[in-house]
Amino acid sequence: MRKLFYTIAIAAIAAMSLQAQNLDQILKDHFKAHGQENIVKVNTMVATYKMAIVAAGGMEMNLKLYQARPNKMRAETEMMGTKSITTYNGTTGWMLNPAMGVTEPQQMGEDDIQGAMQQAQFDSPLWNFKEKGNTLELLGSSDDGSAYVVKMTQKEGEPMTVLIDKKTSLITGIYTKQLMGGSETEVQVTMKDYKTVKGIPTAHYMATKINGDLMATMTLESIEYDQDIDPAMFEKPETE
Repeated sequence: MRKLFYTIAIAAIAAMSLQAQNLDQILKDHFKAHGQENIVKVNTMVATYKMAIVAAGGMEMNLKLYQARPNKMRAETEMMGTKSITTYNGTTGWMLNPAMGVTEPQQMGEDDIQGAMQQAQFDSPLWNFKEKGNTLELLGSSDDGSAYVVKMTQKEGEPMTVLIDKKTSLITGIYTKQLMGGSETEVQVTMKDYKTVKGIPTAHYMATKINGDLMATMTLESIEYDQDIDPAMFEKPETE
């Protein structure tokens, strides 16, 4: 019995070691395909998207996203002549949404801050995971076998599941669970139609599902890197 236990223990250790080696190679291939060596040189980004809100009958709106290191973000959406603004300066976030009755800037709560932090990231969500205090686990393959499934347990924030395409080594999906309206909600973001802009592959189409239901799609229309952005744009938005 002791010999059997010893054999099982050795096999388990060997399997864990093999999994770690496989994950290291998957990450190495992903960071190369993702253009991470080029992304780390970028300090600002400005992108414009066309959004379709499926849950509202396909209603379209324009989105302009500003990002700056470290961890700063501003999102402007415009629909039927009304502009909504979300800002995050790396520590504090604000929301202004007149269409929803929020006519004065409101400071974000903790749940919204977590979402803003993720949106403010330039790099692959898996980049420098150890330095951030996060841990990774290779769970296997997606149901259709096309992607590796990597679970990231974050030091700050909810766990995240990342799908990495086996052929391209690019991210094709990010799954998280977030609190919305006081209840836990599963959010699935899928990404495809990657095109390379200045050495950086960028998904030109994204779709968001909430609890399995398609809610919105985003199509990238333009993206520019290292443009001058006034730091004040990431602070509390001004009302017009």
